[in-house]
Amino acid sequence: MNGDDPEAIQESTTPIRKFPDLTVIAAEEIEDEFEDDEFEDAKRSVLITGACGDIGRKLRVAWADLYDLVLIDRNDDDTGEIYVADLSIYDEEWASYFEEVDTVVHLAGDSNEFAAWHELEGPNLDATANVLNAAALAGVERFVFASSNHVMGGYREYDDMPITVDLPPRPDNAYGASKWMGERLGKSIARAFDMTFVALRLGWVQIGRNSPATLPDPWARSLWLSNKDLVRLFGRAVEADFDALSYVVVNGLSNNRGTRWDLTAAEELLGFIPEDDSSIED
Repeated sequence: MNGDDPEAIQESTTPIRKFPDLTVIAAEEIEDEFEDDEFEDAKRSVLITGACGDIGRKLRVAWADLYDLVLIDRNDDDTGEIYVADLSIYDEEWASYFEEVDTVVHLAGDSNEFAAWHELEGPNLDATANVLNAAALAGVERFVFASSNHVMGGYREYDDMPITVDLPPRPDNAYGASKWMGERLGKSIARAFDMTFVALRLGWVQIGRNSPATLPDPWARSLWLSNKDLVRLFGRAVEADFDALSYVVVNGLSNNRGTRWDLTAAEELLGFIPEDDSSIED
């Protein structure tokens, strides 16, 4: 199964402190943003939904000492850090956690690329709408949305055609279509509420160690997003200065040799420069 999305529906058994190297990568991503004595005053409050999923756990490790984290998931993980909530049902109690938060990273949802529409309705459509509304009403400045390469997956059959973010969407399944709908809803909410919405069309992320050696086929290799580049990508989505832009969408994957997925927007808008390559075995 394509692990390109981090949601709590598919729980990860990976220990929360399994990836200490990701903390170093995260620190490197913000070292140019602030002087050392300025960082504590500028320290952001970041709310993560789907915080018990695989990507949520990796970001928690990376950002533990960098940001004040608010963590929401429909499941608990026995760390005592999780606010348990069903985001598909709007509730003032969980919405209150968004108060005084600078940035929301929305990972929650159903990551099953084979899911039917009725399975996606609550976790991918209703929950995204509810979280966007809660963020807008709380005055959140930035919303980072874990979108998917499946929004553009229909271009796989177009031979060597570069896959850029400005092409018309071609979802290859209901899951990809649900992510595209999330992007469009985010664009509308961001413009109405003076919020920046950043959609990351994530590549192929495997649960846990995420080694290129275990990728199933050439298509997966072209889409691979390493754990370290994952942290770099989300770090740039949180920290980048977008000036007056309210809506940003980029492809998010590693620097894979021969990939058709264009990373120009990610570099120009986020300053994201991936360093890993699926053709180099770790």
